[in-house]
Formats: sequence, C-alpha cells, structure tokens
Amino acid sequence: MLEAAGYSVQKQYDSLVFFYQRMLPYMGPAPATNRKLKWKTLLGLEGSPIEYSWKWNTKSSEPDVRLTMEAIGQYTATAKDPLNQLAAREMLHHIGQVCDSVDPTWADHFFSTMFDHDVSKYNQEAAAGATFSTSCLIAAKFLPEGLSMKSYFVPRRLGQTDGLTPLAQWEEAFDKLHPDSAARAAVHQFLKAHPDKVMHPVMAAVDDVAPVESRLKFYFQTPYTSFTSVRETVTLGGHVEIPEEQLQSLRSLIIAVVGVDKDYPENIEIHPVAQKGGDFIDLPAPVSGFGYYFDIAPGSELPAIELYLPIHHYGQDDLSLAKGITGWMKVYGRGQYCDRYMSMLENMAYHRHLEDRKGLQSYVSCLIKKSGELDISTYIDPEALDRVKPKAKTNGSLY
Repeated sequence: MLEAAGYSVQKQYDSLVFFYQRMLPYMGPAPATNRKLKWKTLLGLEGSPIEYSWKWNTKSSEPDVRLTMEAIGQYTATAKDPLNQLAAREMLHHIGQVCDSVDPTWADHFFSTMFDHDVSKYNQEAAAGATFSTSCLIAAKFLPEGLSMKSYFVPRRLGQTDGLTPLAQWEEAFDKLHPDSAARAAVHQFLKAHPDKVMHPVMAAVDDVAPVESRLKFYFQTPYTSFTSVRETVTLGGHVEIPEEQLQSLRSLIIAVVGVDKDYPENIEIHPVAQKGGDFIDLPAPVSGFGYYFDIAPGSELPAIELYLPIHHYGQDDLSLAKGITGWMKVYGRGQYCDRYMSMLENMAYHRHLEDRKGLQSYVSCLIKKSGELDISTYIDPEALDRVKPKAKTNGSLY
C-alpha cells in the first residue's frame, strides 16, 4: 500500500520499522489451521485484528495510508483482561515513550470513564453467559509530516447486554473533557430535533495528541440509507452550509460505490445486496445502514461530518466496487492513482480473484471539506483468515 501510494523508499522503511517494532508484537498469536482466533475482533469482517485504509489523493495531493488494529496480548480473553484492554494501553504508552507527538491523556480519560473497573464482576457476567468483544482500537496514520495516532472506544458497562450505551453515559464522559463545546452542543441539538432519525451512538475516538489540540469524533449508525437522509445529516439539518454542487458530488459518489442507477430516487432507501453464493443479509439495527461521525474540534462552532458507506453490504464483488470508486475518481480529475489502487488490491487478494466475491473493501468514507473538496477513504480488510488453509492429510507420509 505504501508503495502504491507513492511513499518514498525512506518513508516506506520508516513506516514498516515502526509497525514491526511497536505494533506487530500486539497482533496476537497466528490463527490455528481451523481458522480459530484467540480473540475475534469486530474490526475485520472475518475477525482478524487489523484493517487498512487508503485516503484517496486529490488533484493536488498524494494518497495517505493508515492502519487500525485491536491489540491482543497474553492476558486477552482471560479473567485478568476480559475486555481486552491491557495490550492496547501498554502499546499506546510504549509508543508515547518514543514519539514525543503522541499523548495518551484523552485515551486514558476514556479508559477511566467508559468502563467499570471491577474485573471480577465482568468475569461473573461471563460465567453467566455474557460475551465480550472489541472495546478499544488504535490507529496509526503514516503522513509525510510524521506519525499520527488515534484511539477508539466502544463502551461496555456492567449490565449492558444489548450492545448500546445510552447517550447520557457518553455525555458524562464528554463533559469532563470540554463541557462548553459549541460543536458538541450542535450535534445534540440535531439529535433532539430529529428523534425519528434513529441514530445509534456506537463509538468515540480521540487524537492521541496534547488535549488542547485533540479532536473528539463521535460515531453513529442509522438504518436510513436514502440520499435525503444523508443530505439532512451531513448538513446537520441545514445548519452546516454545503453548496448543492458538492452535495451532488457526494450523491454521485454514493451511486458509484454502492452500484445503484444514477437516477435512483433520493428519498428511497438503498438496500444491501447478498454475498455471492450467500444468504440474504439481515443485519441488526446497530450495525445496519450507514454510519456517520461528528468531528468536534477545539473551539469549533459546528462539527465536521463524515459519512461511512459499508460497501461490503453493497455491490456484486470487489472488482465492481473498485471499478465504481476508481471510475468516480477519473470523472472528477483524481484518477492518477487508480491503476496503482487496482494493482494493489489484486496483489492483496492473491488467494482469490476480485470478481469472486466482496469483502476485501469494507467501507468508503467521505467528508465534504470547507474548501468543497471531498475527502475520501477506502477501508480494506486483509482477509487474513482466508489465507489459513488446513494442513493436507498425509496418511502418515511426508510426501
């Protein structure tokens, strides 16, 4: 990915050394030949603990590469660490010791406020049949100016069985960070004014930098997928001014990546498409539909709003999904890296053909910047478990 994105050899080397020394040791044990993992994360579609992202170039900039992972350690899924947080905290603080720009202060705040601290009670819930999954993720973005880190949190309080954290609990944690944030107040005003939108809060993220510079990202999921709903959300009900030209560019991107007709009605929901050879997709509300995050920067009056399209639920296969977004890039004068992107996908999917099915490309995100430019990223699942094959039977022979 680094090579395809045009990173210099030196920058490729620096990024790979950083990953090898600071993140790879927290990838956990390799999957068994029966594909069973020590800890099945929510990050990868198949449960593997890493996801890549390709931030698309603009007319004047090159792509950026990022990876997100759930750290896995020796105590993961044991009575000492039922929520799998010890490895992430250790990794983040080790990185902070060698990278002056990394400050885990806000991450520590969320570890303290979004979870209970009596591990024995979590273990009691597990003994009674409760299951636990991803509660924190760490992301590293390799930028020309240096390393950028983010921490993501999915709360899990004692007694929380439906997977959803009430908005009041999120607010309790946020208030201690910046109680007078106008941008955050605007988000909550929008949610209160549109209760019919069914926006489920699912995750929060912070920049691992000095608190005065850190942004808060608040992630939501909604079952609504029409462009009418998208328009209402990215404009915050009309409070964020976005020219119609940019909104139509966003609409054309959605059409291109989910594979619907260009005349698809704006007020009709876009429905998921079953996997090739699979069953009809029936998703629970917290993970169905489209996702959004509200980017709340220090001192901002209004948030920036990014749309997340779960493209692994749409389109026919990875080849058609890739052709959709590269076709859009070429139309909008951003096609310089499309051939490299296609070649990169083919190399990553050496275990299958892109047209066989979908799953390698998981999400496309888009934020309309103040300049009017669309900030677009594609998220990539490495399909690591697909590369794990059972050992061939030998009948006692080595040949």
